[in-house]
Amino acid sequence: MRIQACAAGCRFRERRAAGAFLALLALVLAWPLPAAAAPKTDVVVLVNGDRLTCEIKSLEHNRLKVSTDHMGTVYIEWDKIARLQSSQYLLLERADGVRYYGQLVPGTEDGRLQIDRGDTRSTPENVAMAAVVRAQPIEGGAFIDRLDGYVSAGLDLSQSGDRTSLDFAGGLSSKTRIREWSIDAASNVTNDRADTTERYDLSGFVRRRLQTRNFYEGQLSFANNSELDLDLRSQLGGVFGRYFRQSNRGEWLGGIGLAYTTETYVGQSTVDSVELILGTEFSIFRYDFPETDIGGSLVVLPSLTESGRYRSEAELRAKYEFIDDLYFELRMYGSYDSKPPGDGDAQSDYGFVTSLGYSF
Repeated sequence: MRIQACAAGCRFRERRAAGAFLALLALVLAWPLPAAAAPKTDVVVLVNGDRLTCEIKSLEHNRLKVSTDHMGTVYIEWDKIARLQSSQYLLLERADGVRYYGQLVPGTEDGRLQIDRGDTRSTPENVAMAAVVRAQPIEGGAFIDRLDGYVSAGLDLSQSGDRTSLDFAGGLSSKTRIREWSIDAASNVTNDRADTTERYDLSGFVRRRLQTRNFYEGQLSFANNSELDLDLRSQLGGVFGRYFRQSNRGEWLGGIGLAYTTETYVGQSTVDSVELILGTEFSIFRYDFPETDIGGSLVVLPSLTESGRYRSEAELRAKYEFIDDLYFELRMYGSYDSKPPGDGDAQSDYGFVTSLGYSF
């Protein structure tokens, strides 16, 4: 489960440094990465009998991503595939959380995968393709080839021109056989006549998947929000979570954990606290045109060291991919603090963001 948070320094100079860091991150994410292609020896047989020789890149959200010599990257709907063969070692995951690791050997039955785990003492595992929701090559590729990322930017203007909002975001993520990690950064600067508010996000997590739908997750995040007079919030936490639902059309997960938080507000001394983490996240996918990804998250953090205080972070987004890897995104976010340290500090902050992005 991914917990959103923010980053910046406690003074103007540190805020400028955070802005420079986010700009540098966006530049790095946008820079073209070298590709180290593997031999294209995988075979996809479609339900209509067509046969494609390619390199399997991933299966996610009901689409198999493959690389070909003459057509570039191709996406094939998972339920349009009859048989699959691969010499790569793939990590495959079923909807019930069971995972397999091995090569796909030729089979004779449509709609079934023959998974060879490399054990000469056992026969290949026969698995229904309809039950598999994810697949990814784990070995045989360079580190860069296993990275996924995105970068986006948005500019919102009011009709009168008195209010402008500038947004940047970017992130990197990767998966291995049992672990996955992600780093995300975002910034929002809003000018409303003479008033300027700033909000920065920097967060990361490392997740260890168990054989079932359960997982452990470590989190590190930082926060800055001038609307709430928050100079810096640093948070280190751990979560035990579970995927309640996984399919080729959507997923839903939740988790519970503990976090150690250090906060500095404008004009206030630093406050340390321990908080309970209660969170949930969902995504729904649709691949008719326009390809759509709708998702959201909610995190509630009751304080265990300050009576009566709790915080919450919420987000709702809709992403529309109109050209391959290019998308338009609508996002709503909100933050709430029932008992901020300062008497005059605002309790809530919310906003609406539109942006254009590129994923890779």
